[in-house]
Amino acid sequence: MTFAALSLVVFIGHLNAQDSTQWKDLKYLGDQYNINGSISVEEVVDTTQMKFVVKSERFFIKKSQDFTYIGIRSNTSTILNTYLINEETIKVLHSSAALGQVNFVKENEIYKPTKTEFDWIYRDPLAWQEMHSKGVGSIQEFYHLFGWMATTWHSGSYREIEMLIENTLITNNTIIVISYTSKEGGISDIRFKMGKDDVSISNNALIDNQLHNGYIPLSINLNKKLLNQN
Repeated sequence: MTFAALSLVVFIGHLNAQDSTQWKDLKYLGDQYNINGSISVEEVVDTTQMKFVVKSERFFIKKSQDFTYIGIRSNTSTILNTYLINEETIKVLHSSAALGQVNFVKENEIYKPTKTEFDWIYRDPLAWQEMHSKGVGSIQEFYHLFGWMATTWHSGSYREIEMLIENTLITNNTIIVISYTSKEGGISDIRFKMGKDDVSISNNALIDNQLHNGYIPLSINLNKKLLNQN
């Protein structure tokens, strides 16, 4: 296991998306960070509020006591998925033209989803004509419900996405995998990364790509190597 992957294992509490009072107030994020879809010099160079966990050409992950920050700097338009994985659950945090979350719960060695479709509680108003009937109007409101937020396609640069996760979403022995699209050697493809390592969620490219693109498969047979690296 690489140091970068090891550093992603953190020891914090339990998710309850209905109790917004448990999420750390965004005022504790620090003035250097503005989640707006354009990664600033200050967000990159800061080492006072947050420390680097992973730093590469296309993305970086930083962490403080309260928050985990993911910045994607692709060379093409992209979706961002973050997968919070432990022995019992897989939480998929999705950002594209909307924000959504689905949880998979382990049943007899297979992880099954708790719903069949994303709700898309926050929808980018420049991409959607119809808003969710019980939706929210900003990514900050989404954060107060779910403990994380991210920018969508019409925020900032089309090649950059920022995601902020409140650390109580990341339970004991959780690993973080991300997926994004980039063009390398003239070929555009979805990259799944744990630290700087290329990985697969399910050892099935079709299932992995469905997850990345905002679809919910009937089940996931988790790649056991992910947890073995923990």
